[in-house]
Amino acid sequence: MRSITIIQLFILATLQCAAQKYVPSTTTLNKKVMFGYQGWHATPNDGSNNNVWRHWFGGRVPEAKNANFDVWPDMREYPADVTEATNMTYPDGSPAKLYSAYKYGAVDLHFKWMMEHDLDGVFEQRFVTDIKGRGGARHFNQVVRNVKQASEKYKRVYCIMYDISGAGPNWKKDLMADWMYLVDSLKVTTGKSYLHHNGKPLLSIWGLGFDHTQFATVAQSDSLLDWFHKNAPKKYQATIMGGINDTWLTHTDEWKAVYNKMDIISPWAVGRFGDDRGADKFRDRTVIPDKAYCDAHKIDYLPVIFPGFSWYNLRRGKSLFNQIPRRGGEFYWHQSYNVINAGVNMVYIAMYDEVDEGTAMYKAAPTAAERPVNEKFLSLDQDGLSLPSDWYLQLAQATSNVLRGKAKNEATLPVGLKK
Repeated sequence: MRSITIIQLFILATLQCAAQKYVPSTTTLNKKVMFGYQGWHATPNDGSNNNVWRHWFGGRVPEAKNANFDVWPDMREYPADVTEATNMTYPDGSPAKLYSAYKYGAVDLHFKWMMEHDLDGVFEQRFVTDIKGRGGARHFNQVVRNVKQASEKYKRVYCIMYDISGAGPNWKKDLMADWMYLVDSLKVTTGKSYLHHNGKPLLSIWGLGFDHTQFATVAQSDSLLDWFHKNAPKKYQATIMGGINDTWLTHTDEWKAVYNKMDIISPWAVGRFGDDRGADKFRDRTVIPDKAYCDAHKIDYLPVIFPGFSWYNLRRGKSLFNQIPRRGGEFYWHQSYNVINAGVNMVYIAMYDEVDEGTAMYKAAPTAAERPVNEKFLSLDQDGLSLPSDWYLQLAQATSNVLRGKAKNEATLPVGLKK
């Protein structure tokens, strides 16, 4: 009887090991593939009292002519209580609904998908200009709570990424005050899932040195980095990742001195090219020299890759629909192959839920049957291919497998993906 029990326990242990999912470490960004996570979508009756279709529609009427996004998400798995009906319908006549990230259930589902695909986690986007208002702060504070809870539940990682676009001359004061609030009140850095790097909590600041953020001066940026590195009370100190322009190597010596203080440099790539030839030129002009500079200055280097681009609705038809076609993942995979082949050990995918500019990697409507009828939204069959809704999560997982040494980096799309 005892021998049977031992055999049963052995079989159970074997099955448990086989079923165990990948769990990312919270101590380093190395060998990680991270997504940008906007979390900015809201619906009028989501409980926030903001009464807006935030980032879904420009106005209160939820119809296609007011849409601010191009990729239609696959809505079939969202809990009913996190969705709200638009004025549009699916081909079968049922109401087309959208979700609010203010509701925990939507964020829970997003992190569940990450866990199911062995993905690491997200850079939680936090626009300084949005959190200055009460309504924006109420929404985005709740999203941080949701991300913290969901990442801990599914054992994924996250860290805060501030975007200073449009923040104005008080950007530094506002950013510091908000970081102290997140540390003291929301306890982000002491949570079980907050990502650390080089022994400190990881924090990203996106937008330094861009033409559209000239309010952020060299002196302010330099002193802010010093504050995070050594002058702030210890609990607020952080390892700093800088989201900067891809032209940063041509900037002034004053700006380069600021960049040299960054622990991680991540030059922006979205929209900088639109096909494989352009991606190769970007690799040669930017990725390879950027990495060489960072290696020489002992700075970690995090390249950005993206699946495609389209902001036809956001631009009210002034830009091409499906402007940078995804080509069934070929465009994305060419970039993934290029940056890993260049020797990087971390990758930033823009973005997880960015449907506004058509870079979303999460589950999207696979066919026209899962998006509103007779309206201009992208589904994954746009380029004439039949793909499952999680196709780009599978591709992200394939990138992760290569980066972790579980698969060979091949120039062609990896075999074994589930169609």
